[in-house]
Amino acid sequence: MGTESTLKAARDAAPGLVVLGWDAATWDLLSPWVADGKLPNLARMMESGSYGPIRSTALPVSPAAWSTIITGQNPARHGVFDWFARKAGSYDVEYVHTGQIKARPVWEYFNAAGKRIGVFNLPMLYPAVPLDGFMLSGLAAPEASSSGFAYPRGLAVELTENVGPFWHAETEVYRYGRERAYLQNVLDLLEYQKRVVDYLIQKHPCEVYLLVFMQADHMQHKFWRYLDSTYPGYDPEYDAQFSEAILQVFQALDDHLGDLRARFGEDTNFVLLSDHGGGPVHGIMYINRWLHEIGMLHLRSNPSTRLKFWVAKTDLIGKAYRAVSRLGLGKIANLVSKPARDKVLNSFMSFDDIDWARTKAYARGAFGQIYVNLKGREPGGIVSPGEEYDQVVDQLMAALEKLPHPETGEPLITDIHKKADVFDGPYIEGAADIIFSIQDYLYQSSVKMGLDSEGILGKSEYEDSGGHRPDGIVVMSGPGIGKGVSITGAGIADILPTVLALAGVPVPDDLDGRPLMEAFTDAQRGSVRFVSGESGALPDTATPELDSDELAEIEDRLRSLGYLG
Repeated sequence: MGTESTLKAARDAAPGLVVLGWDAATWDLLSPWVADGKLPNLARMMESGSYGPIRSTALPVSPAAWSTIITGQNPARHGVFDWFARKAGSYDVEYVHTGQIKARPVWEYFNAAGKRIGVFNLPMLYPAVPLDGFMLSGLAAPEASSSGFAYPRGLAVELTENVGPFWHAETEVYRYGRERAYLQNVLDLLEYQKRVVDYLIQKHPCEVYLLVFMQADHMQHKFWRYLDSTYPGYDPEYDAQFSEAILQVFQALDDHLGDLRARFGEDTNFVLLSDHGGGPVHGIMYINRWLHEIGMLHLRSNPSTRLKFWVAKTDLIGKAYRAVSRLGLGKIANLVSKPARDKVLNSFMSFDDIDWARTKAYARGAFGQIYVNLKGREPGGIVSPGEEYDQVVDQLMAALEKLPHPETGEPLITDIHKKADVFDGPYIEGAADIIFSIQDYLYQSSVKMGLDSEGILGKSEYEDSGGHRPDGIVVMSGPGIGKGVSITGAGIADILPTVLALAGVPVPDDLDGRPLMEAFTDAQRGSVRFVSGESGALPDTATPELDSDELAEIEDRLRSLGYLG
């Protein structure tokens, strides 16, 4: 049998596979809604298959988590830890994109096995890469007119001509008081994306699909407060009208799940998962302010920094804006361009104001992440590797463990780890030296100093009332999946080996994850094949360069969504 015939046989040997991502879906919400009959298609999938919780990466942030899902590796082996990557020899960062994933991704495995794969809306996926199948960029990518947005290159134009003008992110910005406009925008985008997926399946059929929808994540970030009458500041007269807004979005996702399962039939394996879970958020912690207060971070003593410190500490700009607003002139800010406004706002107590010659540690990024100002790694590093580094890390961890919540006195910092405790791989230097959660993710972190706040805790940024949690969902059904198995101990690194096994593709034995074979049928379990050393890191070549306009658009989109401080 020739190579072409061998590939065709492999292609036809296993059922089709649909991997469906509901970003941030959590059993905390879904379980009671399923029990109440509000998500019938999810309920049927659970009844016919197996399901359970699935653990995210040590920092449950989407770029790290989805990169782990598509590579089967922890962040220290694929190189993506957050929405940004630190630039070597600098305190600056660059925003993550496809080229920074340094481990072999899912589409390469399936293409090598002769299977076409369609990838839709994967977060931080930009630029799209050539493959046998199709690929459309996801959250944070520039507009669809960008040359790298889709593969084949003309696919976005084709979709515009056949489905309608292509869009991939909400155009409304959430504001308290404008909930209906935001909710409708989210639902409209979801409905459009469902039509896009339907068109792609018809016109660009594949053996494997990876389809991701972000709406649940975005709604939970903004609308969690309406779910819970005990949420701080809850207004029963106003907020109760949106108590089912998140449910509405999940019901739209549930309808789509039903449509897909009906379209593909019983001969297709389905894997539904989330990259992390969700839960309420009550505020933020200004970690850099805390580091400043305990003497680990110092500010410059020049006149410019001292002036900015005073302006920030007295909230002078905020007071001025509120005074102008009371006079009915609040919209005057619209006369100044957004980039100019951001430049002014971000100029107060930025990293440029840190005295690196006296600073031992600093913070940036999602959740709790502290970096040591290490000699040889940071350009102005003052902490020597080895014993001094260990002492600084131990000192910081001890201080974090003792830090009380300023109002309740309960431990504020939870789940504290050194990076080597949770990451393992050649790119571990990209990780923060200490990672932690703030009261079990009830608080997020901010890169800002927060000097206008009364303490190290402040109000949520971007009006977020919801955030991430480590445990997401996984549900599997189809001819290779047993019925009624409760999946336990699963991690998102297990998804790649699981979907490879379900599709009849050999599973590398050096992945961090494992196939979830406890949920397989006996026949499926017996068909799993392992191969040695096939995962392989990608060649350490230069990552694709993005032009300044692309980078600016990505940064602006991430900031508007609340992912950047």
